[in-house]
Amino acid sequence: MFLLSSFGVSLKNITSKNIAFTAIFAAIGILFGTILLIPTPVPNVYLDLSHIGTVLSAMLLGPVFGGITGFIVGIWPGITFGNFFVPPFKALTGILIAILSKKTRPGVAVFVGYLPEAFLTYLTLAVLKIPYGLPLPVIYTILLKAFAELIILAVLMEIIMRNKGIKRFLESKVGFLYL
Repeated sequence: MFLLSSFGVSLKNITSKNIAFTAIFAAIGILFGTILLIPTPVPNVYLDLSHIGTVLSAMLLGPVFGGITGFIVGIWPGITFGNFFVPPFKALTGILIAILSKKTRPGVAVFVGYLPEAFLTYLTLAVLKIPYGLPLPVIYTILLKAFAELIILAVLMEIIMRNKGIKRFLESKVGFLYL
């Protein structure tokens, strides 16, 4: 209970509705990360907006739900790329975006909340060579692609979360807004 309250979550916020929304946001993230891929000029590199579910969950439901959503969204890429660090890194992003969204603008929260994941991704891929030693240009392409995705999400969240009408609509559906 203390752990939950230290993240700003009370037991009254852990409802079946919020658990269902967490599952929906995770499904949206998985969908955007596996099927709805945006081609780039670089061969075999696609923009995926898989963090959209994590970001929405974090901003609307808070750090615990944002972390859970990020972890779930990270399972498939973790298995696909053989890197078991992906789910906890994505969970960390969800937690940080939720915490930062209380203190700063939504776009800033998204971008800054991703920085630790970017650093840890670089650390595992380039320094620890997990899952396999990728050449540095490939790692830089992966990180550049990820930053492009997060910039798109930051702009999108800035538009969505700063619009009072959309915010009211979301609050009526979710029941409360963490923001």
